[in-house]
Amino acid sequence: MKSFSEFQRRLQAGHIVVTGEIAPPRGASRATVERLALGLRDAVDAINLTDNQRGLGRMSALGAGIIIRQLGLEPIVQMTCQHRNRIALQADVLSGAACGITNFLAMTGDHPKIGDHPDAKNVLDLNSFQLLKMLRTMRDEGKFQSGVALTEAPRFFLGGVANPNIERVARLERKIQFGAEFIQTQILFDLDRFRQWMADARAAGLHQKAYILAGIMVVKSAQSARFLRDHLPGSRVPEWVIERMERAAHPEEEGIAIAAELVQELLAIEGVRGVHIMSVGWTKAIPQVVARAGLIPRPPAPPADNVQE
Repeated sequence: MKSFSEFQRRLQAGHIVVTGEIAPPRGASRATVERLALGLRDAVDAINLTDNQRGLGRMSALGAGIIIRQLGLEPIVQMTCQHRNRIALQADVLSGAACGITNFLAMTGDHPKIGDHPDAKNVLDLNSFQLLKMLRTMRDEGKFQSGVALTEAPRFFLGGVANPNIERVARLERKIQFGAEFIQTQILFDLDRFRQWMADARAAGLHQKAYILAGIMVVKSAQSARFLRDHLPGSRVPEWVIERMERAAHPEEEGIAIAAELVQELLAIEGVRGVHIMSVGWTKAIPQVVARAGLIPRPPAPPADNVQE
């Protein structure tokens, strides 16, 4: 069966892939989504849309992903479990697939109590493992989670998330068993720990069962690095990052330099098939990191009829 995701075809062809992340706006501005996405067009192969990240109300990842698809770009739509039950999750995936969304990333998501609607009822009908299994059943068996047949099965490339900073490889293996075909990691600064995690993944053959993309955060200041260290559980921001940012005459340039160095070091690790670059309100820094790491121009995607699933 043919691959329907351009992102998937790049990985199958052996390309090093680059993905970037956009937080949809806290309003109804289509123009904002278009501006941010077009700013990444020449630097990344696909664009992640966050799904009410940190429990904050925003335009939906699905809606923003459809806008990006209409621009002719490749979206990766995050699907989180905290705010929707299984009926809503399946409805959103079918809607997205019908609108040309070919990549979904299954995540648990953030509890609403940490966001701007702390009194909102938490749903969490499914966890990320169950979501992966449900979506694979929809695609591969043409059935709802209930067992009822779909009139037409959706086609998509399915991903999961891993945090090598705090998780053992056994959790990665379980994500793959439940249906993840690509993995994007949480942000990485502790390269020694990640190298060991990847060694464990290779020993278990997991790098051959799913495409692994290493996560990188572009930090803008020493203050933002300290915030990540103190308020983002499992981020493991080492002191050398903060010290470099504090010493820098131009902290923003230093943050871009650090991220570019991390890109090059992470891509040198066996089994890493690409990088996923994130920022906090600083999307325009992502192309600068990609350029400094020597990854622009991006190679064209293989033709759809040349790569098979």
